Amino acid sequence: MYDDYHAQGYEAFAINLWGDMNSVVKVYARQYDFTFLRDGGTAWNLYNRSNSIPLNYVVDTAGIVVGGMVGFSESSIRGWVEPFLTGVEETPAVSPIEFTVVGANPVVGHSAVRFNLPKAANVTLRVYSSSGALVRTLCNGQMAAGANTVNWNLQDNAGRSVGNGLYVYELASGSQVAHAKVSVVK
Repeated sequence: MYDDYHAQGYEAFAINLWGDMNSVVKVYARQYDFTFLRDGGTAWNLYNRSNSIPLNYVVDTAGIVVGGMVGFSESSIRGWVEPFLTGVEETPAVSPIEFTVVGANPVVGHSAVRFNLPKAANVTLRVYSSSGALVRTLCNGQMAAGANTVNWNLQDNAGRSVGNGLYVYELASGSQVAHAKVSVVK
């Protein structure tokens, strides 16, 4: 799988948490040139979703985990991974969703996101921290065709004010996903 996907420009890396597994990882590290990390638990805690191994993830260029599964079966993993990879599978041409962060960036008191939908659709708009943690779900449901605006009061899902830093908006509708960065300065 690494050989196939690496030839298309995708990067792979492996994380080893346990010291006694080091000899197993070395066997693979000698065969391939992708990055092997020896983790003290930080990456495991950040990306672990099922408390099982091996954990397989697709992470986009913004560092957001866009999908994950557990398993060893190459055919299962290929079937799960390939829809995330552009150029691997033919998909019908669809107009990409686009949106605009309204106002100044960095933001101080609140932020707004504006997007147009060609027809009514289910839309999810989320805010993630720069480390990839979900901060807030701003909307998740049916939105009207045409211009839509969603405001963010710079609070997380628990109603706490977020700190200064870089955040990522993720707008998803069907199989389409778009991202934009916003800096918060208070």
